[in-house]
Amino acid sequence: MGNLTSTGATHGDVHMDKMVMYLDGDRSAMMDGDLFVLEKALATEKVVGFCGPEALKVFDANLRDGTFVRHGALPSGLNELLGAVLPTTDGDAHARKKKLVLAAFSGAQLAAYKPLIRTTIQNEHAKWAAHGASMSLVANAKVLVFKLSLLLILGLEDNYDNSRELLDTYMLALRNSVRRADPAGVRSRDELIRTMINPALATSHDRVHTGKPKPCALDHLVAAGVLSDDDLRAELFHLLCMSLGGLECWVANCITAAASSTDVLAQLTAGRDAFITKYPAEADRWSHLGDLGYVNNYIQEVKRTYVAGPSHMYARATKDTDVRTSEGTFHVPKGCLVAAALDGTNKHPSVWANPTKFDPSRFSTAKVDMAFGFCPHAIGADRRCAGEELSTLILQSFMVSLFDFMWKMLPHQDYTLDTTLVNPMPKGGLMVVGFHRRTDLSASMVEVAGSEEDWKFLSLPEAKVYRDDKEALHDMFADERLDLWTHLMLKLLAKKQSMWNKPFANQAITAPKYQKTLPKITLYGLKIQIPTEDEDWPSDPWNEVATVKFLRDSCPLGDDFEHTWLPGEDMERYVMSKVGSMWPRVNVHWNDRYSDRALELLVFNGLGQHLVTKLRTAHDDGSYYGICLDFMQALDVRPGYAKYGADAYFNAKGKVTKIVRLGKTVHPGDEDWEYAKLCFRGSLQTKVTALDHLLGIHITVANGLVTSTREQLPPTHPLRRLLKPFTFRSVIINYNASYALFWPKGMLHRAFSLSVEGMQQTWELGLANFKYETFPEHKARQNIDTTTLPYHEDGMDFWLIVRGFVGSYIDLYYPCDESLTQDTAVQAFWSYLKTTLPPNSIRPLSKDNIKDFVAHAIFLVSSMHNHLGTIAEYVSDPAFCPSAWVEGELAGRPGPCVRGALIMAATGFVQPSIKEDFSHIMLDDAAKAVCRKFTADVCAYAAVVEGRNTKRQHPYQAFNPNTMEMAVSI
Repeated sequence: MGNLTSTGATHGDVHMDKMVMYLDGDRSAMMDGDLFVLEKALATEKVVGFCGPEALKVFDANLRDGTFVRHGALPSGLNELLGAVLPTTDGDAHARKKKLVLAAFSGAQLAAYKPLIRTTIQNEHAKWAAHGASMSLVANAKVLVFKLSLLLILGLEDNYDNSRELLDTYMLALRNSVRRADPAGVRSRDELIRTMINPALATSHDRVHTGKPKPCALDHLVAAGVLSDDDLRAELFHLLCMSLGGLECWVANCITAAASSTDVLAQLTAGRDAFITKYPAEADRWSHLGDLGYVNNYIQEVKRTYVAGPSHMYARATKDTDVRTSEGTFHVPKGCLVAAALDGTNKHPSVWANPTKFDPSRFSTAKVDMAFGFCPHAIGADRRCAGEELSTLILQSFMVSLFDFMWKMLPHQDYTLDTTLVNPMPKGGLMVVGFHRRTDLSASMVEVAGSEEDWKFLSLPEAKVYRDDKEALHDMFADERLDLWTHLMLKLLAKKQSMWNKPFANQAITAPKYQKTLPKITLYGLKIQIPTEDEDWPSDPWNEVATVKFLRDSCPLGDDFEHTWLPGEDMERYVMSKVGSMWPRVNVHWNDRYSDRALELLVFNGLGQHLVTKLRTAHDDGSYYGICLDFMQALDVRPGYAKYGADAYFNAKGKVTKIVRLGKTVHPGDEDWEYAKLCFRGSLQTKVTALDHLLGIHITVANGLVTSTREQLPPTHPLRRLLKPFTFRSVIINYNASYALFWPKGMLHRAFSLSVEGMQQTWELGLANFKYETFPEHKARQNIDTTTLPYHEDGMDFWLIVRGFVGSYIDLYYPCDESLTQDTAVQAFWSYLKTTLPPNSIRPLSKDNIKDFVAHAIFLVSSMHNHLGTIAEYVSDPAFCPSAWVEGELAGRPGPCVRGALIMAATGFVQPSIKEDFSHIMLDDAAKAVCRKFTADVCAYAAVVEGRNTKRQHPYQAFNPNTMEMAVSI
């Protein structure tokens, strides 16, 4: 025992303000001994508190013999709000009600509730698993307990979400109901009784009258026929309100205790495994809740540690009395307010060794007077709370159901309890991701989301903005199939796209501004120089560039081979759920993607048309054409991924004959045929994206073109004016691509399976095999002689339009070769290209050669960029053309596929259409007329392509001006 102590007014005020609401912030702060005094400033009276087993026995004895009574103990405002319920009544009325209520929650009634509890909890857990994204288990616990309370107390199964808000208002109103009842609390109480309690009571009477009662407390009490409807309304309403918060607290903190201590979690997991081993059948487990072993001790320790519901019992002395304890005698005057501190007793050092430590094992060894030493509900051998057995059954059921699930806690969340709440629960809300049915029988119940590398990243000072943003932090781990970088880049790209406005040629494209040597960076792994200053567009804000680079270099690059597709999952739908709002234009829809016919269309009508060539010698099996990509097997890939590369062969009619991969020949119908097709399709898309589109069109052609014009040609030079529309914003676009895509741990590295060495091999291989040839030369080299490719048919017509346009324009200013070759600016332009483009790209300077070069450059950055870069339809489906996959699997994994789609989504920053008029930047009327004719020819050509597509096996839109932009975009 200790000494009777009077506390300071300030400290006491704060404590008692909360205690009136059962809101004891630091519930032990006022307890200097087993018997203590609290200043109750609002009531201008002292409160004598009883704490510890000996003191509680004295309190209970005095309550039994009438020395202490409940009547008049609570402030008048609370009495008005609560009504004549068990905590405010005494004598026979109290005993009669208590007996009835106890019977409603014990014995046969409790057995009847058990299947309802099991079904409700299991259904809610299944909903949690189906939710998929991040969620708060605190919020979920509230929903679960509310449903259980309505079902078990009132027999209600309907949705009463709005009623829950009224209950919260009522509970909060208790805080303001010391002198008089808070009007908001009165209104909430009356509304709840009118809309929920009264209908439930009427329905209960009907059920009982017809002999069909439900297993619920209301029907049991109605059937007893002892309490009036007014008593039932008051008591059931009080039961609902007071039990709700306490149960919510314990249910939620059954998670808190394990999530906040690795030692406790390990023991709980071991307890789970021992119970499941003993009772492997689900039905047996639910029949042996009393044999949970360590788990039952865990539940008891949760009740001891976490305060839930009213933590003090109040009474008033009816006469002067002396309280005798082993440490002295203390006088309690008549009319004094007294309180039994239940929570303090649960942590009393004379009962519990190391009471502040969460230690379930104490219930295996401690010899405790459970009537007065352990009192999470009430005190006294015959004064136990009506909800004691029910709460234990609910917590047991909650834990046993959880044994079938696993989840991950979000890192860096706050597990400290919010003691401003009626029932303290973690401030962080117990945010989790990946709540799912347990598949690994030995796995821990609770893990932490993210890897150690993720936590290291989030601990960096520069990552504070993500660490402190709870919503962003939740999103980072909402889908464990995607890594930290992917989540953050999805948000960054979505924000950037939302701020993008489509530029129009007549407004956005302006006359050249200056000629100067541009600041540059050197592309990683290559000697190519990339300008960083664009006269068409200011550089991206430094903080945006810094953010992309920071995420690129700091976010861990971890290949996840654990999480894959769910059985029967719509993989394309999953990918599009991440990037769909940013998805670029789809030129052609592929309904058939995996058949042999689809492969043939892919090669002769789709993405592979520019690569298919006639074989030097036909094969004995009829192979006549081929796309040979098996050279890609030399590219190094990260461990766990399949090698790239496959050669696909077709007969003279375009029918597939075989695929050769890694030295093995596979024919249609063979066991590995579907996988061989996937390897070819995936290798094709990877080669096109990395080599042909990114390295070829962007970094080689567009970059060389824009740099040479802006550094070597004056703003008023006719060639500079001609090329301006077709290099519009190319500097900033390629600069963004350089640091976002080319660098190790950039977008391409993360989306593809290439290692850092493999990336370097890719760039070197691409530059070594780059061919700057005109479209007619390219068509001739392919030598397709038994069929007509839409690529050739449409491409040749578009090439002639572009070549005619460029020829007419150059003829305006250079009547002969000599006039051109003597132009010093043209000489510098040509010389720069010769020294910076891959070998043999630039021929001797002449009118025809410069016409061919410029025409082909325009052709490449417009139509060929459309063919090679606008390929969203090939990327959305992980089973169509994945850029990374695991050997033997018929689809790419979720992470790489979403990251590949992220690259494609980045192409959604549209440029001016090729059909727009750009003549306003030309030097004179003649030049403007040539440009307008080009625009007219291009616009007319769209109808030609669309007419052809109506007669083709499969539409082909790359050379359709309706889908084409004027310059490269990304």
